[in-house]
Amino acid sequence: MSFFRYPLIALVGFFAIVTTGCNPRAVESLVVDAPESLETNQEGDFMATANEDARPPVVYSWEFGDGETSDGSDVTHVFTEAGNYNVIVTATNREGRFSVSDTTSVLVVNPPVPAQVLALLANPTSSNTQTPVEFSANVRGDAPLSYNWNFGDGASSSSPRPQHTYMSQGEYAVSLEISNEHGRDARTMTISISTFEPPYCADIAEMSTVFFERNSSVLSDEALMTLEDNLEILSECLNLNVRVEGMSSPLERNPQQLSEDRARALVDHYTSNGIGLERVTMLGLGSADGTSKKSGAEQFRRADTVPLR
Repeated sequence: MSFFRYPLIALVGFFAIVTTGCNPRAVESLVVDAPESLETNQEGDFMATANEDARPPVVYSWEFGDGETSDGSDVTHVFTEAGNYNVIVTATNREGRFSVSDTTSVLVVNPPVPAQVLALLANPTSSNTQTPVEFSANVRGDAPLSYNWNFGDGASSSSPRPQHTYMSQGEYAVSLEISNEHGRDARTMTISISTFEPPYCADIAEMSTVFFERNSSVLSDEALMTLEDNLEILSECLNLNVRVEGMSSPLERNPQQLSEDRARALVDHYTSNGIGLERVTMLGLGSADGTSKKSGAEQFRRADTVPLR
């Protein structure tokens, strides 16, 4: 077939070849699908799509704003630190001669931290009824945190570092519950409380003796003054118990009964002045053997208060 025989057909075909080979469809637009927010260390999906008529191959490159990059139309990325990141994606074809970029913003936040009690602390761990105990806790969780202390004796506190003084000796279960908008947690510890004693209480080995008239168990004025010293000791040394021992001389009537009556006279005096009956025991020792002379018998007409530990 001659060119000159079919001039119009040949010219049209040549023009189609030239336009198709020299003017490919360029990358002109991008559609980006990316998360608006992520938590740190959470995997995010990023996808970009160029205009459908862009001539392949189309190459996609990503910059995530944290120094990391990636290639591909569909990629994943993890941010390790909180912040606001500008993510840039660029699509190119024709060996980079045609390109389009788009930027999207991703807010990265730390994941929520529920309230958690790691440990309970008390200073001191063993205290007494006069020394306050300071409580604290190792905790974690997003602020604000709410504190609810229960000291085991009916008292409570909402302070992070409360102080509390116990009124009675014993073992107490102390609990703390903390909470925030993401959850709550609780922990319990045991604290030992003893009754407070002045330092000198441990050194008390004996107490004042009370003497009686012959055949009598009545407390004289002198005996009552003597018992004031014993009452002061018992009032201050609350961990101190006593045994009252009464005795009589062989020259007295009904020595066994008399010795018991003398012991009971002291017990009644102690308890009527606020000393708990559980702290006082009594014993009648009866007649002291081997004493018959009147001058030597006076020392056995008595009642002793013996400290017990």
